[in-house]
Amino acid sequence: MSEPLSRSWTFPSPDLAVAVLAMAVALATVGCRGGSSPGLRGVLPAAQRGADVEAPESQALMSRWIGAPRSDDRVRRVGGLILQPDGWASKEVPTDDQRAAEFEAAEQLYLQGDLDAAERAFARIARKERPSGIKRFADSLTELEGLDDFDRRRSPWGMRSLYYLGEIRFKKGNYVGAHDTFEELLKEYPGTPHLDEAVSREFQIAQTWLNQVRPADDQPPLPWHARFRGGLPLIDTGGHAVSVLEHVRQNDPAGPLADDAVKLIADHYASAGDHESAGFYYDQLANDHPKSPLLHDALMSSVDSKLNAYIGPEYDFTGLAEARDTAKRAMQLFPERLTSTSDDLYHTLDLIADQEAERDYTMGEWYRSAGYVISAEYYFGGIVQKWPRSEWAEKARVQLAELAKMPRKETAPSKMMVQPGGNDPFAQGISSGNPGGLGPGTSIGP
Repeated sequence: MSEPLSRSWTFPSPDLAVAVLAMAVALATVGCRGGSSPGLRGVLPAAQRGADVEAPESQALMSRWIGAPRSDDRVRRVGGLILQPDGWASKEVPTDDQRAAEFEAAEQLYLQGDLDAAERAFARIARKERPSGIKRFADSLTELEGLDDFDRRRSPWGMRSLYYLGEIRFKKGNYVGAHDTFEELLKEYPGTPHLDEAVSREFQIAQTWLNQVRPADDQPPLPWHARFRGGLPLIDTGGHAVSVLEHVRQNDPAGPLADDAVKLIADHYASAGDHESAGFYYDQLANDHPKSPLLHDALMSSVDSKLNAYIGPEYDFTGLAEARDTAKRAMQLFPERLTSTSDDLYHTLDLIADQEAERDYTMGEWYRSAGYVISAEYYFGGIVQKWPRSEWAEKARVQLAELAKMPRKETAPSKMMVQPGGNDPFAQGISSGNPGGLGPGTSIGP
């Protein structure tokens, strides 16, 4: 007889099982008390543990890393341990006085003009004060008491160090590093008092990068080798400039530079030939900043961009309709400027009307060629009624005279989309001139 496929394993005797279980419990107890490993709490002298590690010998191993209880039943931060030549010791945390002294030394280097040494000093301070991944995870656990002891954002040294670090990199021409530093400052410290200065620096960085795409007469562009020193992005300088301007809008949407940032983005797209995107941003400036001094220029530029984005009568006419509404809005909001721009606006409205008439004429021609006489007469008649003095009205009258001689024929409507199990009123061949559908199996009349 063959052996079974599976066999359950058992202890030879119940006494042996009890002995193994007792040994496992004993080993676990010794390990938790920290008496058998040089890395546990039990082997550390009290002098080496520091003031933060005041716990009894029976304290669990994990409590050394997550905190020790205090007298008020709140969680107390316990500093990590570092391995020294004479054994394990608690990591020293600098006090506020030490942080202040280190920051003042770095600030003195900055005031003396030693930007390289000041940059290294401020970078070291910012790295120390940067919240760790554990800190960011703990921010989501605000319902637990005692986590405020971990919050380093209450200390001003990290915030001020990041601001000085961004200023130094900006003055040294490292615009890429300066932008990254200011973005970290605004992200880690949303309520920083340096918001206006940081946003202003980002706006200047965007202007410098846009000058590489369209150099101004009074401002020469940066040399090509500035890309290797952080002065310029490695690729797509214009795209990075637009991204920086978007950051200016997001970081301070109600600030004094928000409308200027939108205007620069729109001008960049307009100069690049992307008139559709340019019109989109000009409309954003007009809608989001109705009291901006750039409103009139934005409205006029929006009209021009939408006119340039129009391809022809065979394509979508929505852009021209929006341009017409924008031109009328400019005439209503700025009546005092009609004397200087009224001729251009009225000419723009006439041009839009001419394009619309051309579009209707093209549609009428298509219906005429397809044999839909009634639909063709609808479009040609609309041209004569809306624009009676245009050149397209004369052409439409000629077409209407020819259509009057053509025979009319009844056009059966296309079948309708109905739900499963529903009745199609046109399934029995009922035309538009007959009564409505009666459904399958029915008849009309007696």
